[in-house]
Amino acid sequence: MLEHSDGQPGNFKVYREYHEKLRRADGWYCFVVYRPHGRSGCTIVKDKMCRASSLPLLRWHGGGDHRGTEQAKIAINDIFQ
Repeated sequence: MLEHSDGQPGNFKVYREYHEKLRRADGWYCFVVYRPHGRSGCTIVKDKMCRASSLPLLRWHGGGDHRGTEQAKIAINDIFQ
């Protein structure tokens, strides 16, 4: 989403374990920015395919117990320049 309900900019989360698997397989990400509307609808604003190996520098940090791996956040503007 372009921004969270509190007005903070949206971002993408990437999980290290899955990212490393994707890089080894020469895989791709599909990033999608959307604008929610109503209770169950959304409008796609932008989309972009990127090789896992071409993402901007990722800063890994603990993901807590979520998915059992570290995570990194990527700003929307870092993908859609």
